[in-house]
Amino acid sequence: LTTLLLSEVHLQGAPSPRSPPPSTPPSTPPSPSPLSGLVSASSDLRFLIDEAQNHGSDVTVVLAPGAHLKLSSQIKCTSNIKVTVASSGEGATLDGQEQTRLFYLTGGCSLTLRGLTLVNGRAGNGGVV
Repeated sequence: LTTLLLSEVHLQGAPSPRSPPPSTPPSTPPSPSPLSGLVSASSDLRFLIDEAQNHGSDVTVVLAPGAHLKLSSQIKCTSNIKVTVASSGEGATLDGQEQTRLFYLTGGCSLTLRGLTLVNGRAGNGGVV
């Protein structure tokens, strides 16, 4: 049994391979607005992070007071966005159920975790976060 209590941690996924520069500079799209939400289920957490990736937007997810989210599979972040997952101040737990790592980051994804307890993560190689 491994338990990790976090006050705050920042993680960064490996950047995506760079493509060659375009011959003409593209017009700069407007900055996407950040997403946010209060969640109490792992499916809601996964949905908000997936939506943020689909829109190229940063996301802040606050877990409901005392939430204990059981993950059946890792949450992937493969876009160059910032993801923050935080406790509402009452404490919250992310549980890998000894079956899965909690997060998989690549493509420049940045993950900040605040005030969470991480338990029972499992990975064949690499870290559980």
